[in-house]
Amino acid sequence: MKVEYRHSASKTNTFLDSPAFWIINELFDFESEPNARMVMGLTAEDAAHHAISNQISNEDTITNYAKRKYLEHSKEEVTDLLPTDHSSPEYEWSGIIANKFVENLAEFGEVVSFQNEKQISGKKYGLKYDIVGKTDFEFKDVIVDTKATAYIRRLKAGHVDPKWYPKAADVRQQCLYRDLFGKETMLLYCSPKDNYAVDMVERDELNVLINAMKHIEHILDICKTKEDVVRIFPLVCDNFRWKGTPTAKVFAQDIWTKCLK
Repeated sequence: MKVEYRHSASKTNTFLDSPAFWIINELFDFESEPNARMVMGLTAEDAAHHAISNQISNEDTITNYAKRKYLEHSKEEVTDLLPTDHSSPEYEWSGIIANKFVENLAEFGEVVSFQNEKQISGKKYGLKYDIVGKTDFEFKDVIVDTKATAYIRRLKAGHVDPKWYPKAADVRQQCLYRDLFGKETMLLYCSPKDNYAVDMVERDELNVLINAMKHIEHILDICKTKEDVVRIFPLVCDNFRWKGTPTAKVFAQDIWTKCLK
């Protein structure tokens, strides 16, 4: 089976979490529409970068910019809404989180690059397909990947719940980026009321990601058609990736029904 494919941390983490979701997106061209949380993350990062690049520190200015960007990215019908109103709480949160990003990123100095993309040959890792990585905020000494979230889980003592943070998929991504870009990486989680930063010192999940990429390549090599790939994996739609995309389940059920006849 011949496919146009490039490995990435995002695609590989999707495969690890839900092979069926990976299949419909990568082999059957299903396009997942961004849900409110995704739009919130995109706009918060965009607004933070705009503020840092233009030396904007006024919270209201940053918030208003984030809200405008949220409306641009959102696919909801917003023509009947006032500029200060929106049906999704993520609309308000995007501005608050953008300000938290700006506040917490200030200590790292000048931004060297934002959303810098790099593609390298997979041969370095024994892979057939290239690997691509796309960073968030790169500074002189470190790359910071920003994660917007509704809330950060903490224990009663106030400590961040280690079962939730840092998230395994996020760690795998940053271990890959550290290797791709040759620079230390870290994660910055921000919610409307909280924030938590974690570095990758003594963390090494790179092999988990690379091995999963090798699994993907083996499947693509042994399968003659994409329908053969479907027949390998059962359709399970209880992973979080399916929740924000209601049309994905119907799309997948139709494919699995046809392939398993």
